[in-house]
Amino acid sequence: MTKALEKNISQKLNESEIRYRRLFETAHDGILILDSETGQITDVNPYLEKLLGYTKKEFLNKKLWEVGAFRNMKASRDAFRIIQKEGFVRYEDLPLETKDGRLIEVEFVSNSYIAGGTLVVQCNIRDITERKRIDLIKETKRLLEEERVKVQSIADATHEFRTPLAVIKGNVDLATKGKGKNKKSAKSAFKAIDYEIKHLSGIMTDLSLLTSQSWELKSRIAYEKINIKSFIHTVVERCRALSYKKSITITTRNIPNISIIGDEVYLEKMLVNLIKNSILYGHEGGHTIIEIKQSKQSKQSKQSKQSKQSKQSKQSKQSKQSITINVIDNGIGIPKEDLPHIFERFYRVDKFHRSGGNSIGLGLAIVKWIAEIHGGSVSANSLKGKGSVFSVTLPIKATV
Repeated sequence: MTKALEKNISQKLNESEIRYRRLFETAHDGILILDSETGQITDVNPYLEKLLGYTKKEFLNKKLWEVGAFRNMKASRDAFRIIQKEGFVRYEDLPLETKDGRLIEVEFVSNSYIAGGTLVVQCNIRDITERKRIDLIKETKRLLEEERVKVQSIADATHEFRTPLAVIKGNVDLATKGKGKNKKSAKSAFKAIDYEIKHLSGIMTDLSLLTSQSWELKSRIAYEKINIKSFIHTVVERCRALSYKKSITITTRNIPNISIIGDEVYLEKMLVNLIKNSILYGHEGGHTIIEIKQSKQSKQSKQSKQSKQSKQSKQSKQSKQSITINVIDNGIGIPKEDLPHIFERFYRVDKFHRSGGNSIGLGLAIVKWIAEIHGGSVSANSLKGKGSVFSVTLPIKATV
């Protein structure tokens, strides 16, 4: 090797070292370099000195866990052993104590690499105190907004209670105090009262569903075998009376004659809510279509093919299948800005009570809960003025 070449290589190495030191010294993250065998600190950058309040002398030639800031670092010796073995360890949210006793939140990432023929460990320490503060502010704002919406919705619910109660009181008065033409028969009054009681009961059920603990709700589910064809027919017949006033036609297509396992009462409530919405926000003379798409069976593995007689294999294959119930309408649609929020509790698209006093923003949240409690999911696609498609996907569980 010529002297000129040696000089050139030496110069390149020197320039590389200078660049590294500049990056090391000016980095806005704390950096520690450790001996990979002993865990002793061999270098520290100025940012970390300033962040934790220790001098370079207080860092150097000490093991990581011997520095005051890291003494409370959970299982730090174990963490170092993991670095030695795996070459990497990460703490996303680690509290460190500064020399003057303040706690700061940091992100701690360590990895090992070869430098100058020697294996070293580099620890990058990022101060996330400000990020945590901003996250806390955002979360506080979210909770306050959620509370505001909840209070407003409870006020709306209270308002809704007044109407049926007033109707009940009016019917009682007409039946007991009315005279002549204004007198109402007991049978007619009871019929009207019964309708309002059902309305009240529906509101109470919705509120109960979404204010109960999740474990309480799960305990209410009564699983049974449900024939989809019969189930859809029952729900559609229930909703025809609602669609009659607006001349909205309800049709079905591709309804398979298969069974799933679920709670018929809750699944009926889920589907009725979706169809009612399609009618409520539908145009006069419009349509609502209920269709079902069944997922195709996945190909069996070679082992499954060899054991076609195995009951366990059949159940495993069946449990992976699902059906998707689509409720399609050509109604007013949902604004783009509202679409991501429609399944949130107490969220209402119809800010101006277009629902006619029959909504407190719980219907779609209940649809979501019922789908998820059955191991499924719900989604929506819509264009304002063009209609909506609500899709519920449910697993076909093995029926033994």
